[in-house]
Amino acid sequence: MLLALMPGYPDLIGRRAAFVGTGLGPAVYNSTTGDIITIPGKYIDIVLEVPQDPTGTYYAVARPSFAGPRATWALHYFPSTSASEVANNSTALAAINFVVSGFYGEY
Repeated sequence: MLLALMPGYPDLIGRRAAFVGTGLGPAVYNSTTGDIITIPGKYIDIVLEVPQDPTGTYYAVARPSFAGPRATWALHYFPSTSASEVANNSTALAAINFVVSGFYGEY
């Protein structure tokens, strides 16, 4: 997911920046890798709770690739009516917009 930052972001806090952005889900979802969050040229420190999409159909859980600096973060998608992750390679989320927020650093 390539994030488009909302107006007013990033908001600098010392050597870190808070961000809020929006992005579309993937055309083809891979539950093994998840949907990698990308902010070009930035390393994400933490992703905060991702709310349900505006239609209330899906929500996402952010997972780091490991616990430590310069980890990559990926969203894993779930239907709002279930705790089971959406189906691999068969759920198209490209029309669903999500709001993602967190902090990143300048390295």
